[in-house]
Amino acid sequence: MVGVGDERSGLDTFMGYNYTGEPEKKVRVTCPYCGSTNTELFSLFGQQLLTVQYYCNACHTPFERVKDDDVLNDYAARKEGQP
Repeated sequence: MVGVGDERSGLDTFMGYNYTGEPEKKVRVTCPYCGSTNTELFSLFGQQLLTVQYYCNACHTPFERVKDDDVLNDYAARKEGQP
């Protein structure tokens, strides 16, 4: 049976649970205009529901990216770090 003992089920992995105890890697979003990774999450919703807005600190340009699990995990991690 999957999920018994030390093995974890695919659903647990899918849901984003990290059983290794290691910190999860932060998402590196690259600016499509200048190529810098000095970007920050600006808004969870872009012009479409499936996009998220980022801001490039290097060239001061906002841009959009399609949402995925990495974006949502990054947002949750940032939210936990705030007071």
